[in-house]
Amino acid sequence: MSAPILFELRGKRVFVTGHAGMVGAAIVRRLERERCEIITATRRELDLRHSEAVERFMAQAKPDAVFVAAGKVGGIGANSAFPADFLADNLAIACNTIHAAYRCGVRKLLYLGSSCIYPRLAPQPMSPEMLLSGPLEPTNQWYAVAKIAGIKLCEAYRLQHGADFVSVMPTNLYGPGDNYLRRTVMFPPLWCGGFTRLRLPAVQM
Repeated sequence: MSAPILFELRGKRVFVTGHAGMVGAAIVRRLERERCEIITATRRELDLRHSEAVERFMAQAKPDAVFVAAGKVGGIGANSAFPADFLADNLAIACNTIHAAYRCGVRKLLYLGSSCIYPRLAPQPMSPEMLLSGPLEPTNQWYAVAKIAGIKLCEAYRLQHGADFVSVMPTNLYGPGDNYLRRTVMFPPLWCGGFTRLRLPAVQM
C-alpha cells in the first residue's frame, strides 16, 4: 500500500531556498520528478537576511510551497570563529522566510532543522521530546539556537494561525555538493575526504 499524499506537489509552484547548497540541490533534484514549477533565487538575486526583499520576492513569485534549506553552515572551526554570523544570519533567514510565507499565503512550508538542536548529553536514542531538555553542544550552540528558533517559529504559526508549516531534522548529511575544505568542514565529509586522500594521494581536497 502506498503512503497517502499529504500535500500534492504536481502543478504547484515550489520555492526552494538554498538551492545551490548540498541539501537544497538534492531537494531540487527530487522535485524535478514531481511535475511542479521550481522557483529558485541566487544570493545575488535575493538576500534572505533582508525582510523587505524576501517579502517582495515571495509576493511576486506566489509559491504554493516553500522548502527552507538556506542557511549559514560549517563545522566546529567556522562556528567558533564566527558565532555572531551563525546566530544572526540563520535567525534572519528563518524569521524572514517563514513570516513572508505566511504573509503571502503559502500553503505548505518545510523548514530544515539540524540534529545539533538536541542537548549534548541527550539520552540515546533521542526523541523529539528531548528538545530544550538540557545544555547544547558549546561548539555549535550559535547555529543550534537559530535552528531552534526557526522550528519554534513554525510551531507558533501553526498554533496561532493554523499555518501548515512543519520542520524536519536531517542528521549528519554528506554527499554531492558537500564542502570538503578542512577548516570549515563537518565531520562526515571530513572523514570521507580523508579516506579519499588515503586512496588517491594526488587528489586535492
